[in-house]
Amino acid sequence: MTDQEQLPQWASDYLQYIQITLKEPSYAYLTEICTAHHNRIPFENISTLLQFHEYHQRGSLRQDEKRFVDQLLRFNMGGTCYMINSSLHQLLNQLGFQTRYTFLGGGHVGLLVRLPSESEEVYVDCGNAAPFFEPVCLETDPNQVSEYAGIQVRLRPADEPGTYTYYRYVDGELLTDLIWSFDTREEYSFDDFQPAIRQYFKPNDLFTSGLRCQLWQLDQKRSLSLVNNVLSIRHIDGTVEKRVLSDLAEIREVIDHEFKLPKLPVEEAVSVLGEMGIDIWKDSKNAIS
Repeated sequence: MTDQEQLPQWASDYLQYIQITLKEPSYAYLTEICTAHHNRIPFENISTLLQFHEYHQRGSLRQDEKRFVDQLLRFNMGGTCYMINSSLHQLLNQLGFQTRYTFLGGGHVGLLVRLPSESEEVYVDCGNAAPFFEPVCLETDPNQVSEYAGIQVRLRPADEPGTYTYYRYVDGELLTDLIWSFDTREEYSFDDFQPAIRQYFKPNDLFTSGLRCQLWQLDQKRSLSLVNNVLSIRHIDGTVEKRVLSDLAEIREVIDHEFKLPKLPVEEAVSVLGEMGIDIWKDSKNAIS
């Protein structure tokens, strides 16, 4: 096992940021990492918006765990599945786990992680606004449910061995646009996702047409979701509060005091949206869960 001092600096900083100490790889340790990750690192598109022009100049997105950690430390930024799960993939490999990519619905990147001395791979996903606080045992616990505050995700076997379907429910209602199939027999590199990333960075796509930030706060028994100027607070008992924020100062206050992400550059992200002709107050829609 790698000593803390022998980890690359980015990996040591990563662990320190999510407040996790170095341990031997195990299911319990992987659960600890996943839970801490969801509680400390936001699922957000602010980083996407700030990279929008850079991406279109370059034409591709690089897998870059060092940049990811630098943005965590400097700006409290996390990202979406492409940067969060690809960086977690690199971290877990440094920690002694065997990790590879899987691809859900042709657009979402998840991870398959093999534990030491175990034949089964488990599904891990910290780049998703869903309560994957622990790994999902696809084979040995096919009825496992990832659930919190009215949000529920089920990964169920499909027709062929090694294939699965992702189902997401909010307050008991199945979201039909978030039914994703995936095949664990397939092998992927990060560059295999470039066509999907190209779609992801198109103007007026889901993550380039508004402001989004989500974070779990298990110590407060709730989750926070900001979509444009609507803040949704989901409590563990399933109740939901919604607050409409009237200006950028109120958004800043919410990011600082509710999300506790004081370095997150929301003003710059709103400015990028403005350059693209998007008014987050005029174009605001109800917050997604």
